[in-house]
Amino acid sequence: MDPENNSPSGDRSGRSGRSSFLPSGRSPPNLEALVESLSRSYTSQIDTALSQHEYNFVLTDPRLPDHPIVFASEGFLRMSGYERHQVIGRNCRFLQGPDTDRGKVAEIRDAIREERACQVMILNYSKEGTPFWNLFHLAPVFASDGRVVHYVGVQTPVANELASEGTDSCTVEDTPFRGEADEADEAEPATVDEAVKQKVALAVQKVTGELTQSSRVPGELVQNRCVTFSDCAANGVVSSSLMLSLTRIQQSLVLVDASLPDTPIVHASDVFCELTGYSREEVVGRNCRFLQGPETDPNAVREIREAIEAEKPCTVRILNYRKDNTPFWNHLHVAPVRGANGKVAYYVGVQLDASAAEIPMRGDSLVAHAKQLSAVGVVRVAVRSLQGSGLRRTPSQS
Repeated sequence: MDPENNSPSGDRSGRSGRSSFLPSGRSPPNLEALVESLSRSYTSQIDTALSQHEYNFVLTDPRLPDHPIVFASEGFLRMSGYERHQVIGRNCRFLQGPDTDRGKVAEIRDAIREERACQVMILNYSKEGTPFWNLFHLAPVFASDGRVVHYVGVQTPVANELASEGTDSCTVEDTPFRGEADEADEAEPATVDEAVKQKVALAVQKVTGELTQSSRVPGELVQNRCVTFSDCAANGVVSSSLMLSLTRIQQSLVLVDASLPDTPIVHASDVFCELTGYSREEVVGRNCRFLQGPETDPNAVREIREAIEAEKPCTVRILNYRKDNTPFWNHLHVAPVRGANGKVAYYVGVQLDASAAEIPMRGDSLVAHAKQLSAVGVVRVAVRSLQGSGLRRTPSQS
């Protein structure tokens, strides 16, 4: 996870005049993934249902690379000055600017890591570069198994005089937004009327309620987590914070849960799916043995099993099979991932297609193996940060 830029209110990179909407080194989610983000969870009428709301809001998907926007309301587009195609697929950090308080960004980041709601006053910028104070409210939408499906972010521009004089001229759905700002506007409002905060919270409740009512499976989506945080982890649900880190790794890898029966896969990267031909839905919940075939060396399998039993890393060259039964040589690195308590929480397996390499540890393959080790390091840091002091919510809390 980008420690400064993972939130749905987020660097102004990609503002008009720049062709790239994503920081270098990050692959944007494809259009199919953005569409599926909504279609796999909601009915076909979801766009129509959400478009009925005049609030300034976005939906973001923490399980896609770089936590992108997958829906933006007309109100949000009018407020920010961007067109729809300029925001869909982007992380919301483009709303940040030179005077955006890093501390406020950190508050939002912590809320995402802890999978909870938050409300902050943050200085954002329109497409033209005009700063405005944004009363930003973030809320997760949960699946029945406890995983976060989407985050809802409602933005409400607040002018200083509206914040201090009351709410008679200020509504959540049509908050006045001035195209020009003077120095006084750039000072953070001293207070925001509680009625405004409550209206913003009500807007969030209405949007999240619309989402839960539009669930493809009745009762599958909820506004509040139905199971405890620890039960989510015990059932193999990968937290959205960890998922943000995993989706940034552009390598073939799987994460398996050592605490669950048969050590099932709980995450598979896009590159893994491309390499093997399986979809993510076809592999999550299964032991990795489905990659084995008639010519797989049992000695290599035993070496992996013994390393896992000893809680040690290992590297093997093993013949695996894709979904279409075509074999490929897999230069596989398996390593334990320990939490802050020192116990093994996961194992990560990083795959390298070594079919064309007669000696897999020479030249480019040596560099590729170094990248495998780097991927393991990223996962280890992410897992430890989840279980460390930075996660304020204790495992027993919902």
